[in-house]
Amino acid sequence: MPPLPCYEVALEDKANAINSLLQKESIVALVGMGGIGKTTLSKKVYHLFHNQYEKSSFLEDVKSKHIKDVKKKLLQDLCDRKLHKDEDVDEYLDEIKQCMISKKALVVVDDVDTTKSLGDLQLLIDKHAIDVDCKSKILVNCRNWQILKKHVRESAKVDMALLEGEQARELFMFHAFKHGNRVTNDFKNISMKIIKACGGLPLSLEVLACYLCDIRDLEIWKDALCELKGGRNITGGSDNEMLWKTLRISYDHLIEEHQNMFLDIACFFISFKKSTLCRVYWNGDYSSSPMLMLQNLKDRSLIKWVEDGSLYMHEQLRDMGRNIATEVTMNRFIWKPNISLQKNQV
Repeated sequence: MPPLPCYEVALEDKANAINSLLQKESIVALVGMGGIGKTTLSKKVYHLFHNQYEKSSFLEDVKSKHIKDVKKKLLQDLCDRKLHKDEDVDEYLDEIKQCMISKKALVVVDDVDTTKSLGDLQLLIDKHAIDVDCKSKILVNCRNWQILKKHVRESAKVDMALLEGEQARELFMFHAFKHGNRVTNDFKNISMKIIKACGGLPLSLEVLACYLCDIRDLEIWKDALCELKGGRNITGGSDNEMLWKTLRISYDHLIEEHQNMFLDIACFFISFKKSTLCRVYWNGDYSSSPMLMLQNLKDRSLIKWVEDGSLYMHEQLRDMGRNIATEVTMNRFIWKPNISLQKNQV
C-alpha cells in the first residue's frame, strides 16, 4: 500500500489529537474561518472513533436545516426512535437528554451559526454537558467563538490552522493532476502561484484544483489565478459559487458597522497594530467601541492578531473584501475610507 499523502497524515494526526482532547473534556469546539476544514476534520474524527461509543450521531450542516429535522435525526440515532409525521419531536427532548446522560454517545454538531441552535438541541444546557466525567462527548464546529464560549471551556477550544506548505502543495497537485497527466514546468510554476494565492485554505485549493484538472490551456490557469486574487467568480457559475459563498457567510452575518470595518481593514489596514487602528482611525468618529468591534471580527474568524500585535487577514478574505468594496463603490459611489494612513505609521 502506498504511503498516505502528508495532508492525509496531518488530518489523521489532528483527528487523534481531537480524540485525546475529548477524553479530557465533554465538549470540544473547532473554530475557524469558512473553508478551513472544520467539517472535514469533524468527519474524520467521527469516522475513526464513533465505533468506540454505544451511540453516535453526525449532525451535518446544522445552519441550513430546520432544527426539528436535526432533533429527529438525533432522536433516531441516539434513542432508536423514528417518529411519524404527526409526532412532535419536542415531546422527546427529555429522552434525548437521558440518552446523553445514561449512554456513552458521540455527537458531532457541524456548522452551528446561532446560539439558539445549540439551545434548541438541548445538548449544551444541562449540568452533564460541562461534567468532565460524562461518558458522552460532543464535538461542535463553528466560525464564531462567541456562540460557543458560554458552553465550552477555553481549554477545549481548537483554533483550526491553515495547511502548511507541503500539505497545501500535495492537496492541490493531487486534485489538479489526479488523472496522471504529465506536469510540465510551466504548469508547475503556475501551480505554485495558485497554491500561494490560496494561502493554505483547503477549500480554495480543492475548488481551484478540481476546476483546472482537465484543462491544459495555460492561459486559462493564469486567468483563474487573476480571478482568484480579485475575489471574483472563477468557474462561470452563479454568484453562489461554493468558494466565495462559503467565505462570505461570516461577512453577511455582520451588522453594517462591522461590515464597514471589515472592508476598511481588507482594503487598507492589514498589518497595522491594534493600538494604531483604535487611536487614529476609530477614535470616536467611526465607533465608540473599536476594541469590541475588532474582538467581534476576531471571534468570527475574520481577522486575527499575530505575535507582534499586528493585524492579519487571510488572503482570500482580503480579496473578497476588496471585491465587495469595489462593487459598493461602483454601484453606489459612496464608499470611502475614513482616513488615509501610511503603513510606516504603525
